[in-house]
Amino acid sequence: MPHPIAQQWLTAFGNVPPVGFLCRRAFADRWLRVHSLPEAKRYAESESEYWELLRRQNAVATHVLGDDAKCLLFITRFGEARDWKAAEELPLPAPPEHVLSVEVDGEELQFFALPVVWREASLNELIVAVADDRTGPILIANPNRGSIYAPYDGGADLFLQLSEVAMSARVMFGPWLSGREDGL
Repeated sequence: MPHPIAQQWLTAFGNVPPVGFLCRRAFADRWLRVHSLPEAKRYAESESEYWELLRRQNAVATHVLGDDAKCLLFITRFGEARDWKAAEELPLPAPPEHVLSVEVDGEELQFFALPVVWREASLNELIVAVADDRTGPILIANPNRGSIYAPYDGGADLFLQLSEVAMSARVMFGPWLSGREDGL
């Protein structure tokens, strides 16, 4: 029997593992990528750039997940270790539990998760840690809405409920989108 958090994920999103790069393949019609900083700058270097990064990340996450929404926070680790290492010291509201193991392209992926309530600015420390490339893959899903926010160092992959909703988000967040034809 799957862990209850894994079961919530599977019910809402099927057999796609909860990590952005795999969701991008599976939900391409519902996906868009936003950049955290102007001109697709990857890393913030000043207080004003961190402010802009948090402004954008909170705006898109709230749009995708909903405010005061019950969500699931997933952290991906590569390898076979299924124990959470407290020494990782990620700014999390609680220690995550191991909920799922998956093999992808011959590599073992471990998923740790915990329930969270998404509120604007409530996970700013975690968003900054992701932006500074100190966390590994992170994903926050709203299974009730069928939407996903997957921040990374440089931006966020957004997965909306329907392709039509993704199209309207492209318009709303147009200035923050990639200029590349493939959307990356």
